[in-house]
Amino acid sequence: MKLSEIGERKLIEIFKKEFQKNRCENIIVGIGDDATVLKWDKENYLVISSDMISKESHIPQEMTPYQIGKYVVNINLSDIASMGAKPLSLVFSFGLPPSLDENFIKELSKGINHASKEHQTCILGGDTKEHKEIVISGTAFGIVPQNNLLTRSGAKIGDMICVTGKIGQAAAGFYVLTHNIELEKKTKKRTIKAALEPQARVKEGTIIGRHANSCIDISDGLAYSLYEITKMSNVGATIHQDKIPTDPEIQTIAKKAKINKNEIILHKGGDYELLFTIPPEKYHQLKEEIKETKTKITEIGEITKQDLKITTPDGKTTELEPRGYESFITKL
Repeated sequence: MKLSEIGERKLIEIFKKEFQKNRCENIIVGIGDDATVLKWDKENYLVISSDMISKESHIPQEMTPYQIGKYVVNINLSDIASMGAKPLSLVFSFGLPPSLDENFIKELSKGINHASKEHQTCILGGDTKEHKEIVISGTAFGIVPQNNLLTRSGAKIGDMICVTGKIGQAAAGFYVLTHNIELEKKTKKRTIKAALEPQARVKEGTIIGRHANSCIDISDGLAYSLYEITKMSNVGATIHQDKIPTDPEIQTIAKKAKINKNEIILHKGGDYELLFTIPPEKYHQLKEEIKETKTKITEIGEITKQDLKITTPDGKTTELEPRGYESFITKL
């Protein structure tokens, strides 16, 4: 079967099955979570994650070189954040067409440097090669106290399900771009920025790691990300549609794009917010500590014994389809 038929997740399973035949001795968390975790010292773990983008698949024509630079830093650090880790450094490899202008590279590098400074980390180096289109591959390194490590597999029955920020903004922004949707000027600018300039929740992740049981970033969509936690933790979950924090303009965007707004909120990716589960008795303290980041966290549901459910505003509870963004298959 072709990759367009099996998708990214099946592809990862093929790699995972083969690579586990030669598993590293000091590995704590391997393929299947947001990042790999290795033993570092008696108190800390080393967290390593990699992400890659290409011009054809990930970079809209509206994205400036500077924004591309910021984008590749933030998407790489998002997986570090979801493990509760503090970034140490990044390396990047660039596949670049010879026809690119020198000014493009200067702006790209400025964006990378700016974003790394924002997250109090740095770039160690990498590699450059000639390529027919822009391809950028990043690897991020982080450090996390052993007691604060977050994974997808730690959710417990009775945990509260929470998210950072607002959900669906990035996907809504992409629909505004691809469907040329007109909105009030400030609203349109804010919505497009959510799509082109995602922000990794690095500081939030280190704070959440002190209290939560599990975590994942929502780059592949809310529904599928929650499914990943329930699958890895061997539990169920129920979320409440009216509790999911969203912007009101998503309804307008969905209507103009001729798509159900729940498709944007539940199943489209690109938000890079954090989805986590936390014992109820720890929630208040987390809300107090996370105030320093000025990021809002919202309870949207609870971990149950089995099944993946969503409660609609009219009180009905239905199955939540575990579907989201998937490379090789998904098209916006």
